[in-house]
Amino acid sequence: MRVLIIGAGETGRHLARALSKRANEVIIVDKDKEKCEIAASEGDVMAINRDATDLKLYEEDIDLRKIDVLVAVTDRDEVNLFVSIMAKNYGVPRVIVRVKDLKVASILERSGIEKAICVPYVTAKLIEGIIEGKYSIASFAPTFTGNYGIVSMTLTESDSAIGKRLEDLTIPSQARILAVFDGEDMLDPEEATELKPGYEIIALVRNDKVKEFLEAFR
Repeated sequence: MRVLIIGAGETGRHLARALSKRANEVIIVDKDKEKCEIAASEGDVMAINRDATDLKLYEEDIDLRKIDVLVAVTDRDEVNLFVSIMAKNYGVPRVIVRVKDLKVASILERSGIEKAICVPYVTAKLIEGIIEGKYSIASFAPTFTGNYGIVSMTLTESDSAIGKRLEDLTIPSQARILAVFDGEDMLDPEEATELKPGYEIIALVRNDKVKEFLEAFR
């Protein structure tokens, strides 16, 4: 896939690095030159130091008609909104946007954006699940519920997954593990070489597959 990421902050760079490792062609854009240099040094990524709201960017450097997925993760909703509209106008098949306001997330998804992720809401629900010691599902935009949600669950000593690797488990294809929290660090799935009691599993799961997903660990 050819993926365009707008915003070279920590989220954008982490995503760019992960996608480039999977043989995707990744382009990342940010008006901060230093962030672009860091992104380019961390993986096989084309970093463009320009303002994403500059229309000339899409005339001189990037042909949106050749982009398969656009992800806008800057810290400004108005920039992400502008970029998503540009992407839809050029026919980009998949557009995913990070926003701070639930109302903005709802408007974006209603307008045809595949997914608008409201970070404060998702983060709050994940923390709630960790505190309560149980899984919880957080719809990205609860006003216009989609088919997927974030699931957070805590492993116990009696779970069959203890001592195993994630790749040893029969996890439904409609679920994608995002991270594993070991009590101190947030690990990438491939870094969790042995599952232990107390580990938090954080995943994106289709709503009708949540039960099957949980049973894979029990």
